[in-house]
Amino acid sequence: MQKRVVPCPLPTLRGRSRPFRSLLVAVAGALILTAALVPRANATVIVYFNFEDGTIGQLNTFDMAADVVGAPDFNPGGGIQMSTLTLSPYSPNHFGTVDALAIASLNRTAGDIDTTNNAALLMNKTMSNPGAFLQFNVDTTFLQNLSLSFAVDNNGNGFATVTLSYSTTGAPNTFTQIGTPQSIANGPAILITGLNSWGTVFNVTPSATGVFRLTFTDGASNGNNRETVIDNIVLGGTVIPEPATVVGGLLGLCGLCWQQRRRLARSLRLRRA
Repeated sequence: MQKRVVPCPLPTLRGRSRPFRSLLVAVAGALILTAALVPRANATVIVYFNFEDGTIGQLNTFDMAADVVGAPDFNPGGGIQMSTLTLSPYSPNHFGTVDALAIASLNRTAGDIDTTNNAALLMNKTMSNPGAFLQFNVDTTFLQNLSLSFAVDNNGNGFATVTLSYSTTGAPNTFTQIGTPQSIANGPAILITGLNSWGTVFNVTPSATGVFRLTFTDGASNGNNRETVIDNIVLGGTVIPEPATVVGGLLGLCGLCWQQRRRLARSLRLRRA
């Protein structure tokens, strides 16, 4: 009697398709999470001073508050940190707020919406105020690849040199010079980018109480004419993830992979049975 051969059914992939899809989702989620933890290559505006809230024509005063993306400015072109700019030592009535003129839009951030006033900081009688400095506070704890730039309108033998320095506390005699001093030529629209003397980017010792200082020297005039005008100071950098964020993300990634591994193993056991 001839035996009848019953064809063996082809194995179905239906049993493993759902776990396979789940594993793909887990891998995709892991890749997305990993990408979120990697520092961005593009620079973020950390601190931004545009001087727009100063009153043009006033002496001995200027807009010291940085513009920020959140409250109170809600300026998309602002920085992510609040900060205050101070000028010292400088004789009263030798500085004030003026029309920015040719540098109103020079070095302005792309999203800056505070553009109606076009105010800037004026520093006159530069010979009588040698070593005057502008400084502002920054939390540099999670910052790297920093850059600093600003616009200058320099006329009438204003300041000829600017030096950038940094301190972790702002205390006297704690500032460390960054790079070499930069020359400020006379001209109506000069952009000090720090790309040469200060390096393309620079890093500092992380500190929650960090302070940057711009020291101006070699002024050669005691007149009341328009000498050194500063506008649109931008500190940019890369924000790196906080350790707690990294650890939390890695723990979440491990939990996701472990869950998918258990589901896949359970599905394979059911299929063999």
